Amino acid sequence: MATNFKDIRAAIVAKVDELAKVQKTYGYDPSTIEGIPAVVVSPSDNEADYGSTSQDRLVFVFKLRAYYTIAKETEAETAETALEEVVDEILTEFKERNVLGSVCDWVEPAPSVWEYETRGEAVYRVAEVTLRCVKYVA
Repeated sequence: MATNFKDIRAAIVAKVDELAKVQKTYGYDPSTIEGIPAVVVSPSDNEADYGSTSQDRLVFVFKLRAYYTIAKETEAETAETALEEVVDEILTEFKERNVLGSVCDWVEPAPSVWEYETRGEAVYRVAEVTLRCVKYVA
């Protein structure tokens, strides 16, 4: 099986779909986000490391952005709590070796970045987790 962004993204989306705290998972960046909290899975970067280690490897980097709508200031604390739960679930799920089966040998979840984002008329609290998906090649 080829190792590429398409296969790894599909495996990540399927795994995030199984999380209890996530209402909707997107394998693309939609203009309108439904199902809160929602997670958008996007490829970010890739690298190759040949000949410098005992095993050659490919690394595919993905950003998982969890969104929660904030309609008014009083909802900010609810958004923080919901996204903390989503990030905890993501970090717990993706720390296991071979969690994505044959498409990726090792996933390295990185710490999250928190920010606010405006899309149209909506304001979202956003937590972004970086997943480095490592595939060893012979």
